[in-house]
Amino acid sequence: MLAFLVLLWAFSSVLVCKADLEIAKDNTFHIAIFSDLHYGENESTFGIPADRNSAALMRQILAQEQPNFVVLNGDLITGENTFAFNSTGYVDQIVAPLMEGGYSWASTYGNHDSKYNLSREALYAEEKKYANAYTEHGSTGSTDGVTNYVLSIFATGNSQRPVALLWFFDSRGGSEYQSLPANVDNIDNYVSNATVSWFRSAQADMQRKYGTLPSLAFVHIPMQAFVDLQAVSSPEVSGSNYPGLNADVPLAQQGYSNTGAEAIPFMQALLDTPGLHSIYSGHDHGDSWCGRWPENTLPGYGVGGGSSQNRPFLCFCKHSGYGGYGVWNRGVRQVKMSFDQNGIMTIDTWVRMQAGTVITAVSLNETYGRDVYSTADGE
Repeated sequence: MLAFLVLLWAFSSVLVCKADLEIAKDNTFHIAIFSDLHYGENESTFGIPADRNSAALMRQILAQEQPNFVVLNGDLITGENTFAFNSTGYVDQIVAPLMEGGYSWASTYGNHDSKYNLSREALYAEEKKYANAYTEHGSTGSTDGVTNYVLSIFATGNSQRPVALLWFFDSRGGSEYQSLPANVDNIDNYVSNATVSWFRSAQADMQRKYGTLPSLAFVHIPMQAFVDLQAVSSPEVSGSNYPGLNADVPLAQQGYSNTGAEAIPFMQALLDTPGLHSIYSGHDHGDSWCGRWPENTLPGYGVGGGSSQNRPFLCFCKHSGYGGYGVWNRGVRQVKMSFDQNGIMTIDTWVRMQAGTVITAVSLNETYGRDVYSTADGE
């Protein structure tokens, strides 16, 4: 069955030729990030109403924000609560609001997207039935996850050289499909070293072809650098310099050790990537702040970051779905990439709450961390 699904995605990728992602006429590219939707949770009790609420949120936010592109940043489904016969059917429910509005999207997968009755391969195969899905299957081994890939964004009508890149990484985790005992996590919960090797090679190839390009990265489970940033007292996350909800303390990161050492190769590769502007994660439903990668990091991965102005920003998304733990108000992180006539990219980001309000609207620039913003966190 697994071999058939791999063959299916390979065959379909040959048949489907996607249109280039292009910036808008005003030289911007607006991304809405739906994170931790957790469809299918406790479907015999509160799950069906919860999924309806999630769909309503998606339709409302899309109508208000009208983004150019959508990212589904992991834990699309609570796989441990689904049945084998209907687990991937939740994809159809998730993307219905996107298809209705004509929105294209790309996904990363999270730890709840691999469980006894749900596999990443099957999830990917279901996504790729839709022409609007830009999600791609990584080229590394079967134990390295699925959603490891890069998408290019081009200027309008110019497909010769990208203006920016979007990197997607599978932080894995969860349990193997139909593996007993059921739903006991047995998949490593960090970006694999093979994926890191692919990333370094792909980044170097892009560098040779195009020079340094600005880029963003999306990965479901955050790295230890987020933990380190959360512990910094000045500027303090959730304060007026780094506003946002900070209710998951300490946050849960990639890896098994208290230091997140398993993800050090991935973190070092991120720090070594020229032009990488910011990294977006979910997983910790109670956090929704952004900050600069901290200087005081673990020995072994802080060296490659260079000066403070060259280290990427770290951003939590916002718990968007009505499945998953936590009762915090739902919302969706928005990211607006703007390009000047020289191709220099700037980033503005905010969270649109389901109530319609906008919170934590900030500019991720060289003065972020000193600029003062409202501390309203949507609660």
